[in-house]
Amino acid sequence: MGAMSNKEKTKNCGDEWERFSSSIASLSLSLLPTLLFILIMAYVIVVGLQNAEISFTVGDQRVTVTYPEVSVPIDYTAIKNAVVYLFAAILIGLPVPLLSGKLKPVKVLVSLLQAGAFIYGLYIFVMAILKFANALM
Repeated sequence: MGAMSNKEKTKNCGDEWERFSSSIASLSLSLLPTLLFILIMAYVIVVGLQNAEISFTVGDQRVTVTYPEVSVPIDYTAIKNAVVYLFAAILIGLPVPLLSGKLKPVKVLVSLLQAGAFIYGLYIFVMAILKFANALM
């Protein structure tokens, strides 16, 4: 197989900063559904099921179970901030493919800002998980 020339690589994949930016956006996009799932489950457990009565029949007996009040130790503000930073990491990277030629230093700066937003959002997300785990101990 012949090696690709630099022109073909640039045409097919973009430069390294575009690929870097695309990877960061992809990682951010992957984490957002996880955060949404956490928020939905927390809402269902904390708000949706509060004092709910679940009735079912066992044999000939009607059994009613009342769901107790539960407080889930989730830092909602941290999750909101993680969502904002991860979404910002996606938006910051949108113009990266448009920056080329003389604007390459701007492309590098935008890509690094995008990485910073992603890393901070990921940090907030991981810290919220660790705080949640510590609260359960």
